[in-house]
Amino acid sequence: MLQLLTLLTLLAAPVVLTPVEAVRAALASDPALAARVAEVETAIGLRRVNGFLRNNPEVSVSVSTDGTRRSGSLVQPLSLTGEGLHSARSAQAGLEAAKAAANRARFESSAATRRAYARAVLSRELLRFAEEGRALLVRLRGVAEARIAAGEGIDLDLRLARLEEARALAAWLEAQAAASAADADLAALIGMTPGELARDPLVAGPAELRDGNPRSDVLAARKATEAARAALARERAAVVPAVGLGFFYEKDAGRAIFGPAITMTVPLWHQNQASVGAARGNLRLAEITEASLAARAATEEARAGERLTVAEESLKTLSPDIRAEAAPALRAIEVLFTSGEVNLSNTLLLRARVVEGERAWMEARAAVAVARIDVALARQSESLLP
Repeated sequence: MLQLLTLLTLLAAPVVLTPVEAVRAALASDPALAARVAEVETAIGLRRVNGFLRNNPEVSVSVSTDGTRRSGSLVQPLSLTGEGLHSARSAQAGLEAAKAAANRARFESSAATRRAYARAVLSRELLRFAEEGRALLVRLRGVAEARIAAGEGIDLDLRLARLEEARALAAWLEAQAAASAADADLAALIGMTPGELARDPLVAGPAELRDGNPRSDVLAARKATEAARAALARERAAVVPAVGLGFFYEKDAGRAIFGPAITMTVPLWHQNQASVGAARGNLRLAEITEASLAARAATEEARAGERLTVAEESLKTLSPDIRAEAAPALRAIEVLFTSGEVNLSNTLLLRARVVEGERAWMEARAAVAVARIDVALARQSESLLP
């Protein structure tokens, strides 16, 4: 019986979802990451169909109604200008770009999940603060009403208490909406409704910032440029259409003839100008995108590092757990008002200072967590991953 009760207690106990577990779930459930992986599968298919021989052979067979005449041919279209080779190079570079983009998406998904986790923790803690503040103001209003009933209080205290209670209710409802939205954002990434989370948003950031790897998004942009350059070469080669090489067979009235066959479209009126122009524009766009992304990556790494240094140095000056100081401070303020040593106006002012400090402390820890995440993503550090 005791063992059964122990098992039931363990099953009923809330399981805290850690940031690492959230990231692991996101890597299996994030739609954005799944889309990148799907692009890799598409690129693999394109690579398979874009080889040296881009076109399937053409077979033609005909028979007359009386059976006296038969003919057939087999022709394989083949580009003599290297269109197939350029197409294969473009497809291979596109596949490498897709793989690099998918690898970068793993880090981006991990970073997005950790940020969402930090926001969810922050929102839940702010909701907890709002609930505690609302309960305190209900008690203060009760004290004010009791004093009025005893003929000892003043109407202003009661009116202020009721007005502040209304503000606390509005703040509580707003905090509820923010917490629900943050939970929904996290759920969309991890593919399930988040249960219990940690109480400190700082844990969402990686514990250590290990050395990073070359950024996959920059590599993907470089490979995309290579693919666009090879695509332009392919379209230029396609100015001369593929030549069909094969043989034919014909039998008519018992006499059979056969021999080689050559077919070719003469590029007299059209020389693939539209495709060449489009490929030239795509190459220019890819080159600009690559340069822009490289500059962005370098700037992100430098600025994120600077921001993290300032944030962590500032965090060291704060109390390690301001909540341990805020709770007794609020109790002391309530005691001062209940005993009549402080009027309600001063009580509300002191309470607001404590609540603002508590909120700012929590937001600062969330900001440091996000700064760590941003640095790890800028450096593409493995510390983001499980």
